[in-house]
Amino acid sequence: MNKKTVRWGTDTGFEKKVKSFDDRNELSAHGLRGKRAKGDLGLSRGMTRKEARRDAADAIPVSEAMTQDQWSEREQLIAERAEEVRRGLSTWMSSTAAGVRNYIQDQTPSDIHPDQLREAIKAEEHEFRHYEVDDTEDARTSHSAAIIELQSFRQTHGAQIGERTPDIKKNVEQAVAILMFVMLVEGAFNALLFKDAQASGLLGGLMIAFGVSAVNVLFGVIAGFFGLRYLNHPALAAKIMGGVVAGISILCGIFLNFFVAHYRDAVEHGLVQAEAAGRMAEFSMFEIPPGSVIGGMFPNIFGLDSFVALALLILGLTVFAVAVYEGYDRISDKYPGYGRVWRKERKAYERRQQLREDLRSDLSDYFSASRLWFETQLSRHGQAKREIEKAMNVIEARRDIAVAVAAKAADQERGLKVAYRQAHRRQRNQLRDKLGEQAACPVYFDEILTPQLPPFDLAKERTQANAAIKTIEQNITALNLTREWLETHIQHVQQGLSSVEKKVVEEIAKVRDAKTGDAKKAG
Repeated sequence: MNKKTVRWGTDTGFEKKVKSFDDRNELSAHGLRGKRAKGDLGLSRGMTRKEARRDAADAIPVSEAMTQDQWSEREQLIAERAEEVRRGLSTWMSSTAAGVRNYIQDQTPSDIHPDQLREAIKAEEHEFRHYEVDDTEDARTSHSAAIIELQSFRQTHGAQIGERTPDIKKNVEQAVAILMFVMLVEGAFNALLFKDAQASGLLGGLMIAFGVSAVNVLFGVIAGFFGLRYLNHPALAAKIMGGVVAGISILCGIFLNFFVAHYRDAVEHGLVQAEAAGRMAEFSMFEIPPGSVIGGMFPNIFGLDSFVALALLILGLTVFAVAVYEGYDRISDKYPGYGRVWRKERKAYERRQQLREDLRSDLSDYFSASRLWFETQLSRHGQAKREIEKAMNVIEARRDIAVAVAAKAADQERGLKVAYRQAHRRQRNQLRDKLGEQAACPVYFDEILTPQLPPFDLAKERTQANAAIKTIEQNITALNLTREWLETHIQHVQQGLSSVEKKVVEEIAKVRDAKTGDAKKAG
């Protein structure tokens, strides 16, 4: 019926669209062509009278002739033409009736029983729910474990974190994106400031600038994530480790930024000296030894003569501060481990909810396909009923046509025989003296028998059509009953799915209460 049809409906009702009765049985296929198909025998009455006079003059047939094989040639030709029309009409009607019977048989659906149909719908629905049993059980187990881990973490570190919860909007991807952005900004700005200080121009400046920027951001992240965050840890060893890491990383970051600024200041002085000496084309920033720059930084570390160097220092420290903040507060929660267990519980909960939504979506598509199947079947049953009636109308109309054609042929047959009889009698009466008493008119001329087309009895086809229509009507009733049940069933299923959220909350509360009770017993 459509690409999203339900499997249980593939062998129930009308699997394909209902087609009209194929009315291609023509009279020409049964030997009736041209005027013959309209009942015209194609014999002239004048020629019939002429032949009758000749037969009478020859004393043909003899007076004792009673059987058809003793008829004259003209009489046999008339009867043969009429019988040919009747035979063609008979085969035309019999083949049409057979086609109608076959059509009715093809359009008669199997009986539909509401109970069986409901069980088939439930069976396929259970297949959609089957994966829920395994996946939901696994999701519930992992979610319960995550809740227990989160509650255990809160009980262990409750004095430090209190009742607050980490911001669930924080994620590592967002923090990394911000860090990459500030690193690119700093690298691009540094490249512009270093491009005149070495021979490779902007490309060389980019390589140097991005390297310095990456190290600057790395120091900031380490200082924030592995240093300052661990100052919130309740364990003294963790606090000491965090303080040491934070101090070393911050000092390294500050030293790096001041070193780059003083190095750029030294490069500025080198450019001035190279210009005075006329060797600007040969000058390279790598000629300046880093040791001399470090020695020149002290004791006046803020003594910068170049505005470019001062801009580098401000930009570098700003990026370093952003990296420290991102590492401390944006990558994860300020309290070490809290964000991890919180996100773990959130992901387990979201997975559990996603399974529920996936099931709801699958069932919604399934029920939509079921509704469409019922609508399609009801439409096709009604169409099949109409088409069967139309097929019966076709065969009845053909019966009327056949009777009319046969009647016309019978009238011509009767008229030709009457003309033959009268001409034959007149001629023999005129020749009675010559032919004698033995030339009496044949007995079979006294009564003209014209066999009519046998009546076409369509009782068999009508009985079959009535039985098919009765089955269709019973199926329509069964479909309506099952469809009403389906709507009620869908409402129950939707109510059950809506209660899943409530059950999840209740299970979470049970796990928390059990964990709290265990903690009190242990205390």
